[in-house]
Amino acid sequence: MAGDTINKWRVLLGLITGLFMASLEGTIVPIAMPKAVLELGGQALYNWPITIFIFSSTISIPVWGRLSDLYGRPIIYNTGLLLFATCSLLCGASWSMESLIFFRLLQGMGSGALFALTFTIIGDLFTLEERGRVTGYTSTVWAVGSILGPPMGGVIVDTLGWRWVYLINIPPALMALFMSLRNLKILSTNRMQRKLDAKGFILFTIIASSLLILIDAPLFGWQITVFMIVLLICAIPLLIRVERRVATPFIPFGLLSERLNFTIFTINLLIGFAFFGTVTVIPPILQWFYGLAPTEAGLMMAPATLGWVLAANISSRLIVRYGPAPLIKTGISLFAAAFSLLVSAGIFASSYWLLIPPLILLGSSMGLTVPTTLITIQTLASYSEMGFLTSILTFFRSFGGSVGTQAMWAPFAHSELELGSLETIYAPSLTSFGTALALSLICVPLSFRVSWPDLRVVERERRQIPRK
Repeated sequence: MAGDTINKWRVLLGLITGLFMASLEGTIVPIAMPKAVLELGGQALYNWPITIFIFSSTISIPVWGRLSDLYGRPIIYNTGLLLFATCSLLCGASWSMESLIFFRLLQGMGSGALFALTFTIIGDLFTLEERGRVTGYTSTVWAVGSILGPPMGGVIVDTLGWRWVYLINIPPALMALFMSLRNLKILSTNRMQRKLDAKGFILFTIIASSLLILIDAPLFGWQITVFMIVLLICAIPLLIRVERRVATPFIPFGLLSERLNFTIFTINLLIGFAFFGTVTVIPPILQWFYGLAPTEAGLMMAPATLGWVLAANISSRLIVRYGPAPLIKTGISLFAAAFSLLVSAGIFASSYWLLIPPLILLGSSMGLTVPTTLITIQTLASYSEMGFLTSILTFFRSFGGSVGTQAMWAPFAHSELELGSLETIYAPSLTSFGTALALSLICVPLSFRVSWPDLRVVERERRQIPRK
């Protein structure tokens, strides 16, 4: 129907608005924290508002996705959006560092809903051909929001104050909520006639939380580390046992273990580790050892972002005609080539301009791989599992990035480094980027050996099945 077509694009505008806010929030807040600490106190808690946001957002992504399968996209998406907007207001009104940390925890949960359900709703509403164009739009919006975060944060803090870094979210959030309430009615309000697997939900949350806490284990001491390890040893087999006994599990291990799904999730986990670890390591190298100013170092990272945007817009259109196989194989090959360049001694022995080619390759490889795997898994997913599979894909990539940022910086943190001396970073650079190269090489046989489907055939068959 024409009305439905118009509504789809109205929905997309609201979804893009929410996605832009969530991507902006991830990079804008670090700029505000120095001023916030001066006003609120609690210098020892400086990094917690940033860390807790990433933590709660990552953990909540698959939870929101599964809840949307159970109770419908509209109510779950609107709940997450309202939570994000309300907590943005509360963050701006914080009276202490402890209160800011608590509100950031809740705001991160709302952000998880925006990341999880934006792409799920797009998968519900748009055909394969349309999803190609739409995925290019969303990739561009995410990149623009991430790039604008730091400079916009600086302007806001200098002119309006640090609280407005949070309060600025309110108008666009209300606009996105208004558009969602009016237009998401075209979606079914209930995808699955079943109850939430509460035991599986609780156990998954415990396991994912414990894994993320272990990433920052040095911050908590050995007692917390031991406790989390014991908790994982107990919780993981218990989750497997529980999920095998219920008819409709929270974590459908059967779907996760299917060869194609397993390949897609593994690739996203490993490239998330390597890419986000790399973009964490390179800026301090540029500033501490090449002597670049923070603004110059930030601009040096632009080739990776721009490469991602350009490749995403290309791949999300080519996938309809050529399928996922050539795009993913090319993307993974570029990934391995980029890290082959980064581990070479020449990169750190002469000019920092030599970093630009591998950064372009890295961004381009992510732009070829991430949208393609997303569109593939959405096309293959049933409507009843769309929310979970889309969100768990994002979770694997985000979780890999969380581990990668810590693991790839570890060689530098435990080395005797001399600022301004490139010779002292050769060994830790070789270890850090060598690890990423090894992971990218694991992805090569995974992407080449699996049988990638013809998505046009799958899409035609899926559209013939009535929605439940």
